[in-house]
Parts: sequence; structure tokens; C-alpha cells
Amino acid sequence: MEERRIGFGPREQRGIRMRALGFVVLVGLVAVLMVARSHGTNWTALAVLGVALITGVLTMLRSASGATLLTPSSVVLTTVFSRKSVPWDQVTRIEVLGRRGRYGRYWRIARIHRTDARPLPLPGLVEAGAGLSKAEFQEQVRTLLNYWQQATGRTEEVLFTP
Repeated sequence: MEERRIGFGPREQRGIRMRALGFVVLVGLVAVLMVARSHGTNWTALAVLGVALITGVLTMLRSASGATLLTPSSVVLTTVFSRKSVPWDQVTRIEVLGRRGRYGRYWRIARIHRTDARPLPLPGLVEAGAGLSKAEFQEQVRTLLNYWQQATGRTEEVLFTP
């Protein structure tokens, strides 16, 4: 078993970066309109917009840069801000979780359950409009399951939670 990276590819990363750019432009336009409409600069509103801008961009970059590395001994979760290694023997279950957002938008994420802590979502394993296609997502979850089963000798399947 060699190391294998699963998660977003260049196409998905580009799509998320374009959304981040659109978000920056939108918040910038709102800030310009606020300054233009007021007789003075509304520093409180601009500060709130600045915090929203920074939070939104960092969140998008975190999700776009995320990847999961499968090694013979562990699963390594990496984002632009963190890196966490979980040995295979601490993984008790692999789950695909369906989520529904506002306006009926539906997406699925993959996460691992550990023996001693709460579940961890796997960076880059998201099936959604800006994420992986359904076929790519299923293929990568299948790869994850194969690595886990080979490393631990377990035979459980992926748990699907609607």
C-alpha cells in the first residue's frame, strides 16, 4: 500500500478560489457603497465587513486547500492551517453524512470516527456543487475504506447517514 492523496483536485480548488474572489469583490463593493452613501466613514460597519471578509476568505481557503493523505499506518488530514495524523487502529468507523442547508441545498461529507474523540470530517472529501462529483466522491470514499480495511483487517462498510 503506497501513500495516496484523496480530496479536491485542481478543478475543485479553482472553483472554490473563484468563489472566494467573488466574495471579496462583493464585500468590497458593499464597503465602497457604504462609504459613498454616508457623509463620513462608518468605521463600525467597515470593521464588521472586514471581519466578515477575513472569516469568509479564510474558511474558503481552508476548505479549498484541504486534502486527506492515506498512508499504510495512518490517515493524515491536512489543511492550510493544520495537519493531524490518526493511526488506522484508532479509526472505528467511516461515515458519509448528508447535510441540507438553507434553500434545500444538499451535500455530503466523509468523516472518520475515532476510539477516543468526536468524529473528524475529512478535508477535501465533499460532494457538492463546488466539491467533488458524485462519482469522484464515491471513488475516493471507496479508496479510503479499502485502506482502512487493509490496515486493520476490519470488514465493516461505510455508514451512510442521510
